[in-house]
Parts: sequence; C-alpha cells; structure tokens
Amino acid sequence: MRGKPYVSGEGEPSPRGAQRMATGRFLLTGGWALRAAGTAVGLAGALLFKGGLNSDHVPSGFTQPHWWLGELGGMAALLTGGWVFGAGRRLVVRGKQHTAETIDAFHALAGTRYVLYLRPFSHDSGMAALPDDVTGGGATAENLFFISGLTHEEALVRRFRPFGRVIAIGRPDEPLPLPGAARAYLPLDDWRDTVSGLLSRAQVVLLSAGPGPGTVWEFTEAVRLLPPERLVLPAYCDPVVYDRFREAVAEEYARRSRTEPGTPGTGLWPPLPALPDFPPPARPRRPRWEVLLNGGRKRLRWDFALKGLVTFAPDWRATFIRFDPTTLRLPSPLTLRRLVRRQLRPVMDRLTALPTRN
Repeated sequence: MRGKPYVSGEGEPSPRGAQRMATGRFLLTGGWALRAAGTAVGLAGALLFKGGLNSDHVPSGFTQPHWWLGELGGMAALLTGGWVFGAGRRLVVRGKQHTAETIDAFHALAGTRYVLYLRPFSHDSGMAALPDDVTGGGATAENLFFISGLTHEEALVRRFRPFGRVIAIGRPDEPLPLPGAARAYLPLDDWRDTVSGLLSRAQVVLLSAGPGPGTVWEFTEAVRLLPPERLVLPAYCDPVVYDRFREAVAEEYARRSRTEPGTPGTGLWPPLPALPDFPPPARPRRPRWEVLLNGGRKRLRWDFALKGLVTFAPDWRATFIRFDPTTLRLPSPLTLRRLVRRQLRPVMDRLTALPTRN
C-alpha cells in the first residue's frame, strides 16, 4: 500500500478521544428499553383506539362520554408510545457512536479482506438518518413500531459485510464516528496516496455517486487501479445530482489522463466508462383504482433512499440497477424486500465469485 500509514490522533483531530464506552453502553441499554416500552404502550393504544372504532356500539357511543374517553386515551397512548419509541431509536444511534469501531492505523489491515466505502462527506448526515417509513409512502400505526433501527449507512454495510470488513474515511471534523463502517481519519491535505493504496487492495469498493471533488477524484482513481467488477456505485441521489457527478467525472478524467500516469505496469489509462442514464420510473402514472387501493397518490410517489446501483462488466460496460417501487402494484414491507433482494441477487453472486484479496 502506498503512502505512509496514518495513525488517528497524529496531525489531525480524531473523535476517538471523545468516545466513552460506558456512556455508549448506557445509551444503548436505555434506548432499547425505551423502544420496548414505546412499542408496548403504542400498540396497546392503537388496539384500544381501533377497538372503539370497530365496536358494534359506535353509533350510540358518540353520545357516551366513556366511549370518547376510551378513544382519546387510546390516541394519547399511541402518540406517547410513538414519541418514546422514536426517542429510544435516537438514543441507540447515539450509543452506537460512542461504541463505533475506529481504525488506528491502516497497516493493521494487512492480511484483512475489506470493503472500502467512499462517499462525499456531504452525504453523511443523510446516511446517518433513520428510516421513517416501512411500506412505501405510508404505514399503519402498528407497523411504525417495527420499523428498522438501522441507519441508512448501517443497512448498506450489513448488505456488503459478507465480502469483508467495511471501512471508510471519517470526516475530520466530526465529533463522533457515525454508525456503520469502521472509520479511520486522514489529514485534509494528505489523503490521496493512502486512499489510492486502499483502493488497490480492496475486495470491493462502494463509491457513492456525488459531484464532490474528492469523490470524483476517487472514481477516476478506481478506474485507473481497479478491475471493473470490484467497483459498485450506490446512488443515494436524484437524477440531477447524478448527472452532475457524470459531468464532473468526465472533466476530471480528461485532466488526469492528460497529465498523470495511468494503470501501474502499462502507464495507460483505460477508457472512461460511459455511466448510464438515471432510469425514470417504470410507471410514473397509476390507474385510479391502484391509487385508491394504495391510499393516495402521495404514497405512490415514495422512493427508496437507495435509488439503485451502478455495476461494471469486465470491459467497463456500466449498468444502472434501479430499485423502482413503481413496478409494484401493492407496496408493502414484504414486496419491497423482495424487490431489493431480487435486484441485488445477480450483483451479490458476481461479487461472491471474485478472487479473494487481502
């Protein structure tokens, strides 16, 4: 690996010193307890409220104070449970930040199979967020208490963890590492050689599409150093940002290919891959019956946080695999999971077949 291994805490601030394991464990325990309590109270409130609405005595109940009190009590319990559940989820994330794994020095990765996760630092706040929907644009009150407690980054890391330890470069000014990939920290003015070395040894590289100059350089460096099959571009952005990424990549490639040596061994640059267009929704309009069946048009406009993946064939031919919820007649937790699993299966199979690097 080229470049001097960087040790966290030498030259640039690292949040490792701000981590408190005891605090993290306390927050994790308290957060899970609040989640459990919120779920119990919220589900009881939902059942009480719905039970009153479904009662055979609803018509007469409109004039009976005890019926109204039962409905108001059920709604209050549901809202209280939802607030407690949400507070528990946030506490768990904070606890994970205090207990998150950090990497002191990159030479410790020698002999380790790893997945390198690269992204614009501007994506971090969105990737650290918790999902707030489970059924594609709308959810029943009960379903909200079974929503995932993983941040978007944790969900991505979990999918690709079978291919190795997932590592990332941490943002130098972050107060605590984010849950998900194990972080190491580099000086702002001396990171390219180290990232280049990490790229050349990674089992898989996840490079989140975005027009930031660092990410654009990392993509061109991946083209220079990597076998195409080892590079995957997650798209957490919309078509406008994706097109800006494509334009920036073309400019950076033109600059570097004129002024810098190419692939080690030959010195030549491989052709720049033609990144495919961002696929539009398969069904931007729905039949009226389907809109009504799914609870309204707003719900049908919902989209995944992860819009899709760009993968590469051995000749650098690129394919955009779109996770398109409009292909589903009835979005639900089950059908959405099946859609993503079906779309990902060929990608995972190809990555599994790659020779091991360490």
